[in-house]
Amino acid sequence: MMDRCALEFIARRWWRRIEVWAIAALLLASGAALGYQAACWTLVDAQSRQVIEVRRAYDAAMQERDKRLDDLTRRTGTAVAQASRAATAATQAADKADEALNRTSP
Repeated sequence: MMDRCALEFIARRWWRRIEVWAIAALLLASGAALGYQAACWTLVDAQSRQVIEVRRAYDAAMQERDKRLDDLTRRTGTAVAQASRAATAATQAADKADEALNRTSP
């Protein structure tokens, strides 16, 4: 009877130790999982902020590009108009020179 009582005492004591270690391992594992999830959420938040910044920078660059293209289009239109006027003036000058040569030739 005494041996059985001592064995039960020892078994209960070891069982309690195992329970404590199991609970500690469970708490440690759940803390690690929560820490991992918190780190993932933080990284996702930081990445989404960076994506927003990149989109803003891209939009600003596209607006600047559009301004430059509009300016280039305007300048090209002006240059074409000036070239057209110059071509018209050159044609008129050539016609006048041709008329002058035709008058003096016969």
